[in-house]
Amino acid sequence: MLLSVVIPTFNNERVLRECLDRWRRFGGDGIEIIVVEDGCKDGTPALLAEVGATPWGQRHLRCLHQDDAHELRCTNAGIAAARGQFVMAWQDDMFLRAPWLVPEVRATFDAYPELGMLSLSRGLDCVPLDEPIERWEDLIDSRRLRSTIGPAPGNWFRLQEVDIVIRPWIVRRACLERVGPLDEAFRPTEWDEADLACRIRQAGWKVATCGYERLRAYAHLGSTTIGTRPPQSYLDKVLRNGRLFHQRWDAIIAQEHSRSRRTWRRQSTVSGWAATARQLTHAAARVIWPART
Repeated sequence: MLLSVVIPTFNNERVLRECLDRWRRFGGDGIEIIVVEDGCKDGTPALLAEVGATPWGQRHLRCLHQDDAHELRCTNAGIAAARGQFVMAWQDDMFLRAPWLVPEVRATFDAYPELGMLSLSRGLDCVPLDEPIERWEDLIDSRRLRSTIGPAPGNWFRLQEVDIVIRPWIVRRACLERVGPLDEAFRPTEWDEADLACRIRQAGWKVATCGYERLRAYAHLGSTTIGTRPPQSYLDKVLRNGRLFHQRWDAIIAQEHSRSRRTWRRQSTVSGWAATARQLTHAAARVIWPART
């Protein structure tokens, strides 16, 4: 088994059905899908039994049960059960769209042994800022945290080294065996994957990103609501976790932020490069003929 895809889920039956169907259609062989069902009260258990009974499900689907563990602990449960050389942290509202994505990321890790972790959306670079973190907004201050997929136009054709990542991401099993899984001090979620990325970099591997969502390799429903402010109770937990991250890593951030960051050429297939050309054409058309308002 080469790639283990870990998908925590809670009471999201309809969306999870679509998620699993996309992996069935576009995931190919050499994958296992590990759904971690977190005490669902809807039809999710029945759905998993239904899909698991199909020929595809018997070959590729594994199901775990948790009770109100939340995303971090569910992901760790999937990591512990994973049999692949690589582990992907996926979400149930992410829909795979392209059969070339899995072969490309496999080829990428094969080509670049120094690469330990890869984000499929965008990464973040951390910048030292000598100001207190008092509010959630301070964590995402652009002077402290910079979102990136690398400078254009090269970012259509290459991976960009970054400091930390956001979901979805793929990590080598060797990295997890060396530094451990997500730290449950960050439960229920948020900043856990940033901490993992820093531990992987300190162990000697590189962390990178590529804009595969922009390339339409997958779609994320959550991306359509990213501007919606979460409840204050959730933001308070994020603030706590963000402070913990900075307590651990600010000294390293200050030492390393000015380093040059590497790039790597994408290891795409013919269909992947064709998809890139189509998206480039669409992007250029939007610039030349912007939509009228």
